[in-house]
Amino acid sequence: MMILITGASGNVGREVLKQTAQTGAKIRAAYQDVGKVNAPSGIEVATVDFGQPETLKVALQGVDRVFLVGPPTARLPSLEQKAVDVIKHSNIQQLVKLSAMGGRDSTFPRQHAESEDYILSTGIPYTFLRPNGFMQNLINYSAGTINAQNAFYGSEGDGKVSHIDVRDIAAVAAKVLTEDGHVGKAYTLTGPESLSNAQIAEILSDLLDRKINFVNLAPEQLKQALLAAGVPEWNANALIDLQRFYREGKAANATQDVEWFLGGKGINYNQFLRDYRAAFEVRQEATR
Repeated sequence: MMILITGASGNVGREVLKQTAQTGAKIRAAYQDVGKVNAPSGIEVATVDFGQPETLKVALQGVDRVFLVGPPTARLPSLEQKAVDVIKHSNIQQLVKLSAMGGRDSTFPRQHAESEDYILSTGIPYTFLRPNGFMQNLINYSAGTINAQNAFYGSEGDGKVSHIDVRDIAAVAAKVLTEDGHVGKAYTLTGPESLSNAQIAEILSDLLDRKINFVNLAPEQLKQALLAAGVPEWNANALIDLQRFYREGKAANATQDVEWFLGGKGINYNQFLRDYRAAFEVRQEATR
């Protein structure tokens, strides 16, 4: 059996590649530019650009299962539709799509819901993985200000979120890609607990032995800060909408799906922060 993993250089795809490779499965990893990657030894690589369907057609040769990851841009539904149009004419046995928790209540999950609908319309054997927000996004978006200002920012107020560690998403994906019995299923993947940003700040403060504050901003303030940091306007608007979704408590539900797959609780926020502590530690320039 051959598995094609798209988005293999991204936050989730990279970890899915790593954990699926550990099962001994035969894998082809898809990148937009294979010249800029360092794939694990023994892994086939392919250049895939969803905007150029012919590249995917070539990468699908001999493939039985596909892990589909679209880019977090306004074009996600159209790009994934192009990919699905190619996939439906191949001989794959299962399409595993990285989707999102939230249905149509916010911009990012709404895009994924549209892609899910299109996949369903094609009759391709599917499995949908619908994770909540990633714990690793605290590093991606906030490590800089935590290090420089002992603070991080958002507009989700006291809203609680059952964030999930990307490593747990990948552990589930690796099982779905290498085991039978998951076709036609959708799994909602969350962490084991729901926390507000103020609670996360408390955990960080205890771990780092310095006071870390969460600063709640008005949505427009946060948007202007994102734009000033170079975030494209569509992405900034989508992130603000996601903050609203969190603020309204619509991402607080913690499911049992990860526990069912892994046979135990998933990684909690405390463990995540301990594992990635170095990302939040202040680094002082060496004295000259």
